[in-house]
Formats: sequence, C-alpha cells, structure tokens
Amino acid sequence: MFLSVVAGQPPIARSWVWDAPQFARTPALRDLRAFAAEHADGLGCAAALLGAAPGVRIALAALDGLCEPGHSGARTMRALDDLVDLLMLEHVQDPGRIESICFAALDPAEPVVEEICLLADGLAGARDAYRAELGDSAHAGEAA
Repeated sequence: MFLSVVAGQPPIARSWVWDAPQFARTPALRDLRAFAAEHADGLGCAAALLGAAPGVRIALAALDGLCEPGHSGARTMRALDDLVDLLMLEHVQDPGRIESICFAALDPAEPVVEEICLLADGLAGARDAYRAELGDSAHAGEAA
C-alpha cells in the first residue's frame, strides 16, 4: 500500500485473528471487521502520520478490540471513535495536541492525503452502520 511506503514505516507487525465471517454476530460487524482487516496497515500508518505514537496506540487499541469475539465493547467503540476523529482531523486546530503538529507537516497535495480521506470515510461508514444495526436490534428486542 502506498501509505505505508510514504510513511517510511514498515506495515503494522501484528497478527490479528479476525472472527471468521460466519461467526460475526451481525452483517455490519462482519463488514466493520473486514474493512479493518483489509486496511489495518493503512490505518496504522495513517494514525502514525496524523498522531505519532499516541495515534498508533489508538489504532492498535481499535484493531485489537475488533479481534475480540462477540460484539465490540464500549472500549473498542471509543477507540474506533478516537481513530475516526484522528483520521477526520477533528483536533488539528488545537495547538495543545500532537495532531496539530503532525498535520502541519503534511503537504495537502501529497497522494497520501487522499488515501487517508478514503480510509477515514470507509472506517466511519462501517462503524456507523454497525452502530445503526445495534440500535435496530436493541429496538427489535424491546418490541418482542
């Protein structure tokens, strides 16, 4: 992936064991895990570019949490929210945060910026679909 080359870092050296698709509890969770598995290296490198070491910790927490069996817990969902915020540049205007320094070092014309935007949109969409599905199943359970 271009992103890992631009970042000048090796791909994330972790071995995640993702639930087999047939064991994912919901289609949206399966899709979220599939997106994360397919883009784990890119997400990690984007987090490194935009958030340095703290960004990598956020990405690893989110990816590790998605590996746990069953539904994703509150801690994993918070880590996913933090990762999406990082990728969506939610805190770059705050001079007290590392994101502002990392963002200032990026050239907006670099191809990696477009790749980060695609990763951010894809992860946010998969996360939001999973949340919506959880809400729908909670309401279905209440109706029964």
